[in-house]
Amino acid sequence: MFRTIQSNKFAILIIFLAFLGSCFLSISNLQKYDKNIQNSNNTFYHQMIKYDTLRFMSGGDEIKDQLKKGVSFFMTGSESFTKYLPSRIAAAYYYFFNIDLFIDSKKEIIRNGVHLPYLIIQSAFYYFSLLILYFSIKKIFGYNVSILTIIFLSIEPTILQYHSTFWSESYFFSLQIILLSLIIRERKKLFDFFLIGLLSGFMALQKELAYFYIFIILLYYSFFFKEKIKPIAFIFFSFLLVQLIYGYNNYKRSGEFYIFPATTKFDLHLLIVKDVVTKKENITSKDFFLNEGTEALNWMQKNSIKFKLSKQITKPDLWDYRVSILSEKERVAFDEFILGRSKYYFFKYPLDFATHAFIKSVHILLLNPFHVYSDHKYPSGEIYYKSKEHKDLIPYRIIYTLIIYLIILIGLLKIIKKKYFPINIYIFFSIFYFYITISWHGNTRYILPSFIYLSIFFGFGFNTIINFLIKNFNKIDKQKKITL
Repeated sequence: MFRTIQSNKFAILIIFLAFLGSCFLSISNLQKYDKNIQNSNNTFYHQMIKYDTLRFMSGGDEIKDQLKKGVSFFMTGSESFTKYLPSRIAAAYYYFFNIDLFIDSKKEIIRNGVHLPYLIIQSAFYYFSLLILYFSIKKIFGYNVSILTIIFLSIEPTILQYHSTFWSESYFFSLQIILLSLIIRERKKLFDFFLIGLLSGFMALQKELAYFYIFIILLYYSFFFKEKIKPIAFIFFSFLLVQLIYGYNNYKRSGEFYIFPATTKFDLHLLIVKDVVTKKENITSKDFFLNEGTEALNWMQKNSIKFKLSKQITKPDLWDYRVSILSEKERVAFDEFILGRSKYYFFKYPLDFATHAFIKSVHILLLNPFHVYSDHKYPSGEIYYKSKEHKDLIPYRIIYTLIIYLIILIGLLKIIKKKYFPINIYIFFSIFYFYITISWHGNTRYILPSFIYLSIFFGFGFNTIINFLIKNFNKIDKQKKITL
């Protein structure tokens, strides 16, 4: 297929042009959505930086302010509520470019026109990771498959959309791709294994679902690498080093050494336990959280937890009690209590949870190239999901999803025949890990970490289709010549 243009320059050109396209998309997004919108209740929200992204970026702004005041790095930040690394990346940007996120003292209105370099740096890091991947897989899978894989990762809209926004996906994809490049590379030095552990550690800090991915890597090298002790030791040491730095930061600030953010302990309660229990016990979400609040109060009193509820709250629920706890150290203990409540309900209604998780796991497979578009356009996901536009886009998403998965399926069958046994095992287990750890959530953007590994199957599948078409075209052409 690519015999006439088979060179590294072509791959570099594709990556560079895709990078430029991503930059133009960033410019377009900022021109349309880099705005503060006033609600009917006279409060403001920024169209691009809200909810989770606001937590990341405002956390980075806070850390920047602390560093400028001379606060030690290990004392910076606030409670480790969610992903650690996104706010640190934002802090580095605000600190080195001397930018304040907010323009008002109340920190309600976000400064416009200051984030284009942030998005360009984010895109540059991603497309640099593709360059590393290309040179790692070219000798293993061949030029055609490698170039098609790179093209897919460069322009596939479901992935591409995140480089031009402030979600945590883009940097996570980049870390995944560099790690994949290092692991499947044929020749490795001990320093490469150190980097593998380091990148695994950074992935865990960028997204909580990657915390136990290190065990997939360690098992892979335990089974398929002859000299096992040194590589595994280097990987584990560097991964542990990253976690120790993170844990020490939490310890210096709160007095409690911990490496799992709060969301790893109560997301299950918030996102799956609530849905199952309200349906099973025929109660409202409000009643569920009020009931859990009663259990929380009993636990807090039993364990002498110091808290201070707002006077405006007359009927405190579970989350009101969590916010009211004065000590971060005791909030960490409270999160363990919530996790224990989740386990209690899992054992009480196991079949209901299994059914709910299965339905969500099927839903997550649906690709959504419009997530960032809807996130910027609508004030919240709840409003978008109830809109006519959401319903109108579903048929297009289904058609696109079926086409992509069909090509991936063809590639899967092809790569199995090729018998890249160790690499196949690593890719299969990576796909399975990133799917099974988050599929219960049901949010379609969470399929994308698995999608990074599926891109190689796409490369094989699309190459197979092209070769099939060329072969049949040549047959038709020969028959025409014979007829003439």
